[in-house]
Amino acid sequence: MRRASILGRYSLFAGGLAACIIGVVIAQSRCVKSVWPKRSHTPAVSLSPASTNYGIQVVGTSSPQGTITLTNTGTGPLTINDINIVGGDSDDFSLSQDCPATLTASANCTLSVTFTPMATGPRGALINIRDNADTGTQTAILTGVGTAVSLSPASLTLGSSPQSVTVTNRGRSTLHLRQIGIMGANAGDFSKTTTCGKTLAAGDNCAVNVMFMPTATGPRTASLLFSDDGGGSPQVVGLTRTGQFMALSADKTHLVNTFTNKPVFITGESAYNLAVQLSSNSDIETYLSDRASRGFNLIWVAVVDNAYHDPQGSQKNALRQDPWSGSADFTNENEAYFSHVDYIVQRAAAHGITVMMGTAFVGAYNACVEADGYCPDIEAATDATMTAYGVYLGNRYKNYPNLIWLIGGDANASSRGSALTSKLNDLATGIKSADSVHLMTVEAVNSAGGEQSSTYWSGYPWLSVNNLYITPIGKNFADVMAQAFSQSSSLFQGNLVPFYVQEDWYEGEHGLTALQLRAEAYWAVLNGAYLGGLFGNNAIWSFGASCCDTMSQTWQSQLSSPGSVGRQYLGKLFRSREHWEMVPDLSHTVVRAGYGSGSMLTAASRTSDGQTIIAYIPNGNATTLTVAMSKITSSSHTTKCWWFNPSSGATTFIGSYANSGTRNFMPPDSSDWVLVIDDAGAKLPTPGSADL
Repeated sequence: MRRASILGRYSLFAGGLAACIIGVVIAQSRCVKSVWPKRSHTPAVSLSPASTNYGIQVVGTSSPQGTITLTNTGTGPLTINDINIVGGDSDDFSLSQDCPATLTASANCTLSVTFTPMATGPRGALINIRDNADTGTQTAILTGVGTAVSLSPASLTLGSSPQSVTVTNRGRSTLHLRQIGIMGANAGDFSKTTTCGKTLAAGDNCAVNVMFMPTATGPRTASLLFSDDGGGSPQVVGLTRTGQFMALSADKTHLVNTFTNKPVFITGESAYNLAVQLSSNSDIETYLSDRASRGFNLIWVAVVDNAYHDPQGSQKNALRQDPWSGSADFTNENEAYFSHVDYIVQRAAAHGITVMMGTAFVGAYNACVEADGYCPDIEAATDATMTAYGVYLGNRYKNYPNLIWLIGGDANASSRGSALTSKLNDLATGIKSADSVHLMTVEAVNSAGGEQSSTYWSGYPWLSVNNLYITPIGKNFADVMAQAFSQSSSLFQGNLVPFYVQEDWYEGEHGLTALQLRAEAYWAVLNGAYLGGLFGNNAIWSFGASCCDTMSQTWQSQLSSPGSVGRQYLGKLFRSREHWEMVPDLSHTVVRAGYGSGSMLTAASRTSDGQTIIAYIPNGNATTLTVAMSKITSSSHTTKCWWFNPSSGATTFIGSYANSGTRNFMPPDSSDWVLVIDDAGAKLPTPGSADL
């Protein structure tokens, strides 16, 4: 049956209105006044909402149910004679209701309506209610738009792989697709390909594939728009992307930035006192902007501290805010204190830096005393208290893109036993119950020195990334690293990423030279810690705390220290090569001779695909390396060889050679050098010049 047109409905309405006006004029011209007796108990009707728009709905499919509440706002009973849907498109709307024949004063009932368009374009109807209220009839407006364009899914949250939207023509005639485009705040971060042409026959479908290629970090949003003649144009599919600056790769072998889908090499630093020692936002900004400019992408920050900032022994930050509002440790968290921590995490995110959140430094290296950290407080706390503190932290920071949780800190689990470990487990479990997204690790020690987090904690399900605390450098370093690499592989059987270096000896402590600082970093990475590591400078991590200053230097002056610059160049070098594919040359099958030992050890790694060899030579031209060139895999059978200066970042091209036999390499001078050998066919950038 053909429906009345919208114009026809408007004509009917206009005619009725005119008749009403004429009637009023006639009545007034006759000077007729009717006086009706006033009713003391009069019903009245309220409809909420008075109109409902169901938006765009695919032809032949039903919308979510909309509800309208009918209320008797009068003082007498309301007699409901009839409730139905009228109007030209009444068949597009279905009604169910629970209204009784008589509705007492102040009572209400519900009208439920579903929109199922039978044709494309704007659709409309009215709910018509006849009753004994003064007006006699009440109406509610129903509108919607029918479309032939079915889009599935209706929104996309993108990961590292492309996702598809299927476009189906649900109409009875050919659909004309005028344009498919991406618009919105971050439209440039998304791209598309499509199998859709200019037309789509009735019943047919096509696909639009969307890829995420971010131009910046943080959450990104846009919309996929379809312009067509199918009704309700343009139709929209929402595009969103959230992620983490550092997360496990799908195969759990390395770290990735899920915004860029690129592997991550940790160029980190201990900024332990940043949240407790600094009060000036400008100082915080100075630190973060400098570190970001040098490629640092992770900082270790204490959320709370009771031993290593001024005044020593106080838990108040530099703004004189107590984390516990004067209550017992790990209870009654102070909003103002944690807002300051929030600010640091947020500003770090703006600079592309991940914050390793030190939840409560244990300080139980050889004893469990208050002067070294929270060990006695943690052991004295109840399980419920530590769990609740973890839940608080997890809920507060679960939505940040730049966070890794650090449990412990000089945590001697083997010495303290369950008195400590059960409470640290409570804390970690509490965090994970609220935050299942962020990585979590633990800094562990034993009575002889630092150890891998996996040595004691491998059986705990919340441990998601492994690290090594190295002390000291020098003697047996190669053995320490080889053992750590082997242990990491065997304990987790491929289920956990290999380790990064959480802590080693710091600049300004233990009398380390610039050469020794570089050596311990390269030894670590090339002997198995290919995830990277954290650097430390005494003046920087303490930020001037009188308790801990061993350098008598300002932290600002140390931002460009030899150690800082050395780590800057180390990060640039490894980000320019397949660091995530590095396999340490522990059996010397790559560097065959001249590799030395002890403090003169040459450490080398080869990527598993044979694309690159990197070797660090601490004693310069005091040695000559013999390298098996056949370890480079090259379709062109050619290598490119470079010297990289770890103290300046400068490079020298050595030459191109065949990937066969062995070749000797002597560094240019007595300084430490890095030898880089690549497959010439890979066309890699100059070492340290650009990230892969």
